Amino acid sequence: MCLKKVALISIKLEDKATENLRQIATKQIPFVVAKTLTQIAQQSQQEVRKNIREKFFIRKKSGGFESSIRIKPATKTKLTAEVYTMAVFAALRQTGGVKKAKDGRLAIPSYQSINQVKKRSDANSPSHYLAGDAFKMKTKSGQEVIAQRKGKELKILFFLRKSAQVDKKLDMIEITTNTVKDRFDAQLKLNLNEMTIRH
Repeated sequence: MCLKKVALISIKLEDKATENLRQIATKQIPFVVAKTLTQIAQQSQQEVRKNIREKFFIRKKSGGFESSIRIKPATKTKLTAEVYTMAVFAALRQTGGVKKAKDGRLAIPSYQSINQVKKRSDANSPSHYLAGDAFKMKTKSGQEVIAQRKGKELKILFFLRKSAQVDKKLDMIEITTNTVKDRFDAQLKLNLNEMTIRH
């Protein structure tokens, strides 16, 4: 998501006394705009991370999806700031759609509530269960699953499917767009005022 906003500032020079102001504006305006774009990108980053904490079950407290939301600052020569992530699944979470298995089947955990999702590890992976007392089977409907028998109870651990519907859950583009609309003008004005006071 790129942030780009053009600030048109017209300065009319009436006498030599304003030459100093012209020089300040010529040198400082690109810096102020770049600073503003970077600040808005940082604010957008924080809003996106907050949204992730609210909507996603975070397994890693550090170094996970939330921390993958990065920014690329604007510069005086490139008045564009970026909010981005390298998380491979983020694009599908942003748009929603169908995820297909590259090989075999997708192992989709069986749970009634998001609170039942355990921290991902080798100990609760499909291959670990299959190496123990779990086994593959088909239900009456023909659905292939990984199941485990505990006494008389048969527990389904994973559903095995060629594809799965992924709901749109990440609002990174919408959040960043709204942050720009709501905050850019005020932030730019504040930075311009600070520049004027200093000079």
